[in-house]
Amino acid sequence: MNDKLKNIGIAYNISLISLLLLTLLSLVAYKERTMFVDSSFFILNILSKKTFFFTEFRLGAFITQIGVLGAGYLGMSLKSILMIFSVGFYLFYLVAVLIIGLRWKQKQFAILLCLYLILFISDGYFCTVGEIFQGITWMFLFFAMYFNQQKPHRWFSHVLLCSFAFLGLVCHMIMLFPFAFLWLYLNVDNSPLKALWKDKKFWIYSVVLLGLGFMRYQISNSGWYDSMKLSHVHDMSVHSLFNAFTSGHAVTFAKLLLHNYWVIIPILLAGFVLLIKDRKFIQLGLVLLFGLAYFVLVCVVYPDAYDRNMLFYYENEWAPLAIILATPFVLQIFEALRNKKLVLGIFSIIVAIRLFYIFDSYQFYHHRFENLDAITTRLHDQGINKALIVADEQVANNDFVMTWGTPTESMLLSGVKKYDPLVTFKIVDKNFEIRPIADSFHACFNVLPNVFLNKHYFNLDSTQEYKVFEGLEQFSTKSNLEHYK
Repeated sequence: MNDKLKNIGIAYNISLISLLLLTLLSLVAYKERTMFVDSSFFILNILSKKTFFFTEFRLGAFITQIGVLGAGYLGMSLKSILMIFSVGFYLFYLVAVLIIGLRWKQKQFAILLCLYLILFISDGYFCTVGEIFQGITWMFLFFAMYFNQQKPHRWFSHVLLCSFAFLGLVCHMIMLFPFAFLWLYLNVDNSPLKALWKDKKFWIYSVVLLGLGFMRYQISNSGWYDSMKLSHVHDMSVHSLFNAFTSGHAVTFAKLLLHNYWVIIPILLAGFVLLIKDRKFIQLGLVLLFGLAYFVLVCVVYPDAYDRNMLFYYENEWAPLAIILATPFVLQIFEALRNKKLVLGIFSIIVAIRLFYIFDSYQFYHHRFENLDAITTRLHDQGINKALIVADEQVANNDFVMTWGTPTESMLLSGVKKYDPLVTFKIVDKNFEIRPIADSFHACFNVLPNVFLNKHYFNLDSTQEYKVFEGLEQFSTKSNLEHYK
């Protein structure tokens, strides 16, 4: 038992080091992470509205917005706010890992959380605003506290447990899968079925979790974004289920599994072998059932193939699968391996491989940032504060991965550069309705009056109208995808 605890400690420390490195990278790459689509959109809204900004009622994301909101009220520099936003996510994960591992002595859950953050992540690291990540972290806090047997749970503990469960499940519809999987897997793994059947606490919390899951479903079903995704599930048929395995998305994911996420394969196989060796067939069945169901669900909701420009988005969707596939390995490996050097080597290699893929993605997103910087700087040098750039969608995506965030991205960048007034530009297609506006600006999805903005951070010109440019070539941007495919 002593060797097992020491080996768990070794793996925990390696996981903690990986998280520290990712936290440091979030500071180094704060521009690439915050001046990218959703992040810039959220920051502008938080600072301008001077309150939290949630989409689809994803309240669990409040924890990563507190820093920006507080810094805004204190009048800190925009550069400091962007750095706070970028690092805030990993500080939350880091604090959670420390609480889970050191306070509640559930280091294996902390290890699993760290693996979740890297196993299916490369480009996804640069997409900061993914409420699934916050939801998963709240979820692990729930499980770590629930299975902490050091002290009996008193009324305050139950309030905290229900709060963690609520914050985890309310973050995203996808949360229902990893939550349900771990709830069943961990309870079966920790208690004999007969004892579990008579456990009132298990049944009470099962009802609570089902209620919270149903609440999340109802919220998503009535929303504008999640409801579009759920419509694919509602329209599911036997035919679409079988087609999921041969869909363009499945083919793309299979290629990435072999060329990017391949380290999950030996982790999964080792977990299967250990479960069979220990005759834990119920747990094996749960991994197969939930793993297969999750794969089919993602491929039904997103049937089309995807390229590098959507990799960051789909990695967010695939990341919870890492929990399902890696759980047997993390919970069983320390029973099978007692050699400290072997444990050190295995977890060091896993972490090193995945960190390599994440660090390798930095150049791709830095290249994108350079394109953003080139246009923003040139417009400012020419005395142009507001611009519309008409460009072919494919050409624009090759330069910017995704373009809808450029109005707010350019405002953040020019704010960091201390341009006054700020520069903002929007990339549009040839069918975009161009009309004269001076005291308003083209935001990401609509036209907003300048008075919407927090003038302390976003001082836009209210006299100059938008200047229209044809094509991106004149700004000397460099194609991103062609170079890094």
